[in-house]
Order: sequence, then C-alpha cells, then structure tokens
Amino acid sequence: MPLAALTSAEISLPGTPDALRVRERIAALADTVDLVGLTDNHAGQPRMSPLAAVALAREQGVATVVHVSCRDRNRMALQSQVVGAAALGSEGVLCLYGDAVEGVPRVKDLTATSLIAKAKEWAQPHELAVGAVVNPFAPDLQRELRLLEKKLAAGADFLQSQMVFDLDALQRFFAAASDLLAGVRFYAGVGVLRTPRMADNVRRLPGCLLPESADRRIRAGGGVNLAVELAAELAALPGVDALHVYPLGAEVETRDVAAAFRSARGASERRQEPIS
Repeated sequence: MPLAALTSAEISLPGTPDALRVRERIAALADTVDLVGLTDNHAGQPRMSPLAAVALAREQGVATVVHVSCRDRNRMALQSQVVGAAALGSEGVLCLYGDAVEGVPRVKDLTATSLIAKAKEWAQPHELAVGAVVNPFAPDLQRELRLLEKKLAAGADFLQSQMVFDLDALQRFFAAASDLLAGVRFYAGVGVLRTPRMADNVRRLPGCLLPESADRRIRAGGGVNLAVELAAELAALPGVDALHVYPLGAEVETRDVAAAFRSARGASERRQEPIS
C-alpha cells in the first residue's frame, strides 16, 4: 500500500474488562485503516490498559500504536508501558503529557519530550516508532513551534495533529513549520462529530478551531459527511502525509472517512493486504 495513503484511527477503550467490545471496535476498522491507536485513560477516565488491547488487535492482524500518558505514571511505570508495547509487537508509541483531570493529581515525573527521548532506548532490541502530538491551532503558535522543535530533537518519528476543521489555518501552520517538518511523518486529525454535545466538547479543547460553518453542519446532523469531506480535502494538501481519525465511538462511520482519504490519494478504499 502506498505510504501516501496511510491511515490510522484510534479507539476509546472501555472502563470495564469487556474484551468483546474492543474486538468489535477493532474489527470495524481492520480492513480500512493501517494502524489502530489504543488510547490511554481517554478523557481522564480509568479504562482498560492499551497493552491488553494490543493483544486483542494482534488476534486480528491489526497494527497498533500504544498511547502512553505521563499524567498517570512515574518514569518506572512509563518504562514498563513502553517495554510492554514492544514485547507485544506494537508498531509504535504515542507520547502524551495528558490533560489535567479535576480532583486527580498529575504525576510530574517526566514530560512528553523526556519520554520521547527515552522510549526507543527502553524498547531495545525491538524497534518502535515514537510519536508526538502537535496542535497546529494553538493560540500561541510560536510556543507550540518551540515545543515541537524539542520533541523532534528528542527523536519523534511521527506527529499526530489536533482535529482539523480549518484547512487554511493548517496551511498557515505548515508554512511556519516547514523546516521542522522535513523528514517527519505528519498525520492530520479528523474528528467524527455527530452531536451538538460533541461539538461543544471540541470547542472546549485547548486551541481547537471549530468554525461556525462546521458547527452548524454538525448540529444539523451532517458531522459524518463533514468528516468525509475534510478527509478528501486533506488528501490534496502538501504536508499531509497520512490521516488520523478520531472516531469517538463511530468506528463504522470511520470506514467511510478513511476510504475518502485513500480514494483521493489513488489507493483502494479498503486495505487489501495484511500488515506485516
């Protein structure tokens, strides 16, 4: 499969030991995306370990990226998480600082940048791709660029962006970050927002730009079609190496979003070959 049409999507893991539910979410994506991201206590809620989900994904021949949050672990626990991901055959880890959770103390042992610098060493002799998050729409873009430079210097192989709703703003980010982004894989994020509540939640995310036009479409029930259109438009943008979908529970609909990106890049809508 051409690298130009690489797609990924993440799944929110349940707060109960419901392996069947995880298997079903992975199965819904298995023939459409190339990588499944396994979230780490998503939305600040205690959930199934992403390491358990790696094993469930491997049963279906699906490649994985394990999210690792510094919020919830000291460096010993972070190292255990990375070692576990490597031992189970995950293809990569996404290093996150983690959003603050009210009433829950944040562990302030390592920053995401420090974790990036350590992850490959901890995974040896296995090779793990190490990823970082970036917000192209941060209110203080210069600060975001300085932080991005540190993450890349620490050894990040790929970047996963905040949800994209404003392509012009994304292009302005690419123009400002062009020197930094050379040689690193950039996943542009698309969220599948299906309800007004989801739109409201996204508006509260730091630096997330949700234009009024997009907000109106989501509130009118057109959020899935919006995501499909954005995926196709992102496929035409220089600087976008791959697509990352935030399904937010809509794994079935995510198939159409990923297919739009793949089709616009000249690839089959469905993944034809298993990932080695």
